[in-house]
Amino acid sequence: MVRVIASAAVAALACSPAAAQNEDKYPARPIRYIVASAPGGIADITPRVLAPRLSEALRQAVVVENRPAGGIVAAGEAVAKAAPDGYTLLSATPQVAIVQSMVKDLAFDPRRDLAPIALVGVIPNVLVAGPRTPAKTLAELLELARRNPGKLNYSSTGAGTSVHLSAELLKYYAGVDIVHVPYRGAAAAMTALLAGDVDIMVDSVPPSLPHIRAGKVRALAVTSARRVPQLPEVPTMIESGFPEFEINGWSGVVTTGGTPGAVVARLESEIRRALSQPQVVAAYENAGLTVRFMGAAEFGKFWDAEIAKFALAIKHSGAVKE
Repeated sequence: MVRVIASAAVAALACSPAAAQNEDKYPARPIRYIVASAPGGIADITPRVLAPRLSEALRQAVVVENRPAGGIVAAGEAVAKAAPDGYTLLSATPQVAIVQSMVKDLAFDPRRDLAPIALVGVIPNVLVAGPRTPAKTLAELLELARRNPGKLNYSSTGAGTSVHLSAELLKYYAGVDIVHVPYRGAAAAMTALLAGDVDIMVDSVPPSLPHIRAGKVRALAVTSARRVPQLPEVPTMIESGFPEFEINGWSGVVTTGGTPGAVVARLESEIRRALSQPQVVAAYENAGLTVRFMGAAEFGKFWDAEIAKFALAIKHSGAVKE
């Protein structure tokens, strides 16, 4: 009962003239931009590039705050339970879609308690084969897997990551049995592939490129809807016979659920403006992120589709036990 009364009070306040006046003055103080990881990596790079532009446009400091302890569970909860006023942002990656199905008894509902502001861009994944694997194409790899069920394996950056679930979706769609071998991070997973300890790996395109171009691993397919400019000769999963297969890494900006629409619209507008600047686009492309802007409404639909897609992969991976 106390929670219901408190919620009603918050809703009433949000509709009050005072709340509307606060919206008009937004932002009147610094904004926190929380990252659920340590410095480095795309979740951190996105706000590092965007924060100075937002700070200049909004005339308030936008402070990037790394919270690696607890990952998206802790950082997402911190933003979900913040005041719904637009002063707390979260650097969103596929984890905000994955965590809903991956973590039981989650203390918050990402789609109810977090509000989309904008998608910033995407990072395609690529399926690569290591030196011990004879397959030159995806079709050859799948044929090899069907002839040897449970004999092939793949490395990943850990259970519940987008690259892990990309491989699990391939297993589901292709009907093959390939064993998952998780490692602590992308570098360790790639090292295992290069050493011949595992057969294949799904990785983000940027860190795989040097190894592909050096001929140390072979790119069999990319997971984006279209071929990527850096690997124009590599087909997509869709071209390879899996019409529903599209998974990308991505980066966006979200805030606390219930934040006034006018505040969300202001932030969305400023992010759109920042992403139109050539130097911002170049900074992201240098980091491996392809700018792909979506406003709050479109980003929300995209987020829902990602939740459903990853839920399917998680269910068939057995990552969460019933």
